[in-house]
Amino acid sequence: MAGICFYFENNDIDVWSGRLIDLDAWNYACKMNPDITKAVIINQTNIDLHSFDADMDITIVSEPIPLEGNIVQLICPWEQPNSISLWDYHHNVDWYCYGPGAGWTDNYFANDYVYIPQNSRVACHSIHIHTVTMAHRYKTLHI
Repeated sequence: MAGICFYFENNDIDVWSGRLIDLDAWNYACKMNPDITKAVIINQTNIDLHSFDADMDITIVSEPIPLEGNIVQLICPWEQPNSISLWDYHHNVDWYCYGPGAGWTDNYFANDYVYIPQNSRVACHSIHIHTVTMAHRYKTLHI
């Protein structure tokens, strides 16, 4: 069983965040895999959030909390030397951590750093990185 940890920020900081409907996208991407069963939402808005899925163990916090187990941090390709392409990643992980809209800003803490190969230095939104990551996890572990 694995989980996700992500930031929920005001919509003017991350255009794919800050609205309750944005949580649906996180939830639906999790549902690609039968073994994503928990989530930590770092709520940096004034919205009173509740669990987005009764079948998942969801914790809502205002600041990052320590996570236990094998943690992977999804990053941009240029952020960390010795990072791993998602296409080569094994997905033996307890937590997938997705950064805030402004990026990780040197806040690196994981066992593994994974990036999605791309053509330029564009930084995709976390929800899109999550969807691609969950699709790859499904292909790697369940097909």
